[in-house]
Amino acid sequence: MKIGYRQRLADFAGGLRLSRELARRERQPREGLHLYQQKRLESVVRHAAGHSPFYRERLAGVVGQGPVELSRLPTLNKSEMMEHFDELVTDGRLCRDSLLGWVEGLDREELYLDRYRVMTTSGSSGHKGLFVFDRPEWRTVIGMFLRYSAMAGVRPRLPRRLRIAAIIGASPTHMSRQISASVSVGIHRVLTLSVTQPVEQLVDCLNRFQPDFVAAYPSAVTRLAEEQLAGHLRLRLAGMSTSSELRTPKMTERIVEAFGVRPFDHYATTEGLWGCECEHHQGIHLFEEVTLVENVDDAGLPMPIGVSGTRLLVTSLHNMVQPIIRMELSDAVTLDPEPCPCGRTLIRARSIEGRTDDTLSLPSRRGGEVMVHPLQFGIVTRDREVREFQVVQEGESVLILVVARPSAGSELEVRLREAVSRKLTELGVREPRVSVERRENLARSAGGKLQLVVADPAARAAHSRPG
Repeated sequence: MKIGYRQRLADFAGGLRLSRELARRERQPREGLHLYQQKRLESVVRHAAGHSPFYRERLAGVVGQGPVELSRLPTLNKSEMMEHFDELVTDGRLCRDSLLGWVEGLDREELYLDRYRVMTTSGSSGHKGLFVFDRPEWRTVIGMFLRYSAMAGVRPRLPRRLRIAAIIGASPTHMSRQISASVSVGIHRVLTLSVTQPVEQLVDCLNRFQPDFVAAYPSAVTRLAEEQLAGHLRLRLAGMSTSSELRTPKMTERIVEAFGVRPFDHYATTEGLWGCECEHHQGIHLFEEVTLVENVDDAGLPMPIGVSGTRLLVTSLHNMVQPIIRMELSDAVTLDPEPCPCGRTLIRARSIEGRTDDTLSLPSRRGGEVMVHPLQFGIVTRDREVREFQVVQEGESVLILVVARPSAGSELEVRLREAVSRKLTELGVREPRVSVERRENLARSAGGKLQLVVADPAARAAHSRPG
């Protein structure tokens, strides 16, 4: 069933009410937050145990009559979720293979069984995920969007509708596409553009639309910053946010130089964890009233506040159809122990450094291996002749794929190879092997994201083995 305007307007109104409720909660003492979280956790876990065959078996002997203890609940990864999807969901009519077949032919905003929104994601790790939301759950997603947009300064200027340009993936089953359609009602007018469109088309569409606010991947905004500086793009923005990809400090500098606004860092996962920077830009406030988050190490042990973990465990406090309980996300996060000047009591991620799957493992001069984080390759963006780049590990070698500006000379490859080699040497890599190749464009995921670093699977597997 195609989703009509009236339903979208009603869902938007429901999301708006929730966003206001969340805003009221975000400054309450943490003791009150913990009580609310426990109440929601009890509801989700007991519903899952009672209506999901997968969780009924998995939680047997773990969940009894007493309070639910989060730390005792088993963890879940995306592969397990997809393998046991039919038994995990609480509506027996939902079948993985049927849903995947249905979404393959989807070219517009529609509901499955006249009830469910269905979306897929490959994620940065490349593992396909399938997620379903009923109407109340989708209103929660809209509420999180409106909360993030308010934190990022997106406010309507009546009587004119607020113009938002969303430069995102092309797939209609991607969450960002469906959210954009849901909120393009009432006080919002959303122009959705595909990040894979030629830059000339993006520039033309944006110049005609003249958005107040732009939400996009960092790689797309950095490319548009060059067009703005060159005078081809002519925008006067009130605000901007970026998400889903790593944004290096140099990329941020170029964006500010071009548009005169500092982008807000927005974090959103289909699994349910969302967050956004506040006006102080001192870390991402995580929306804990909607999703519980645990920062853990490789062994699953909780990390102290202020110490970086290697992955997150997320538990959705609202998804009753497809319960997400302690699901693993391979994001390396450091939580900030200090309160934020804004007064919000929500926990802050001082940094979300990207997926640990994207960390390169290269031979060390001292024996063993050196783990090279994607941020180290930010030196490539310092070269003004580089529009986009991607790092690919090939065994012990590193290949830098570059989309260069038309003005780039023949010395670009040599310059980048020397810069990256020096950086890797400083980090302790033994005899760095670096090559640079130009490309017309770079491959993106089904959701339109550009994976900055593609780690070598064999090297990563060897690093993860004990001993």
